[in-house]
Amino acid sequence: MTDACNAAAMLAYLTGAATGGPAPSAVGQKFTASGEVLPYAGNTFLCHIPPGPAHEALTATAARLRAGAPAGAYAYLPPASYHMTVFEGVTDRDRTGGRWPEGLDPALPVETVTRTFLPRLGGLDLPGGLRIRPTGIFAGTTVQVGGATEAEETALRDARLALRAATGIRRADFAEYRFHITLAYLLRWLTPDEARAMADLSATLAAELAALQPEIALGGIEFCRFADMHAFPLIARLS
Repeated sequence: MTDACNAAAMLAYLTGAATGGPAPSAVGQKFTASGEVLPYAGNTFLCHIPPGPAHEALTATAARLRAGAPAGAYAYLPPASYHMTVFEGVTDRDRTGGRWPEGLDPALPVETVTRTFLPRLGGLDLPGGLRIRPTGIFAGTTVQVGGATEAEETALRDARLALRAATGIRRADFAEYRFHITLAYLLRWLTPDEARAMADLSATLAAELAALQPEIALGGIEFCRFADMHAFPLIARLS
C-alpha cells in the first residue's frame, strides 16, 4: 500500500479537491470529455520504453487499471507511446512564462522553435543505457519512477540541466519535477468511494509492478515532436 501522504494526495487529486474546476486539466486540451484525443502540438525530450518484459508489464498494469476504473473516468494511452519524459519542451497551448524559451517570440510556431533547438542540441553528449525503478502509481494515471541507482538519478538530473541550458526553457517547477511514465489521463472527478477504490488499486498494482520489474531499462534520450498524446515521433537521438 502507499504511504498515507501519497494516498491523501491521490484522493485530493481524483476528487478535484486539489485543483478544483469543472474537470481535470487534460479535458478540452489533450482529450475530449469522452476520451477522444485532441490536437496538442509540441516537442519534448524523452526516453521511450523499448519492447520487452518491462513494456509488457506496463501494458498489463494499464489493462488492470482500465478493468478496475469507473466508467468514463480515464483515457488510456496506446502502449506504443509509453515513455519517460526527461525534460519538457514547448507546446502550442502554453506559451507563458518559463514554459517558453527565453529570447524567442511567444508567437512563433512550434515547428520554428523545434528547428531553432536543433543546432543548440548538436554539442550535447547525454547519457544512454539508463535504468529506472518504479516507486508507485499515482491515481491510476502514472507510474512514478526514479533512477535505479543514485548515480543514474544524478545522470538524469544532469541531463535536465543540460537541456535547460540548451533550450532556454526555465520552468518554475524544474527542481520539483518527478519522473514518471504516463498510462492514462483523468477525464472526470471521481466520487470519494471511486477515488478510494482507485487509490487502493493503484497501490496494489504498484507493489506488484515493483516486484516484477524492479528495474526498467530506458531507450536513449530522444528529441521528439508530437501532434497529440498518442505518438511521439523521433526528431534526433541525443544519447
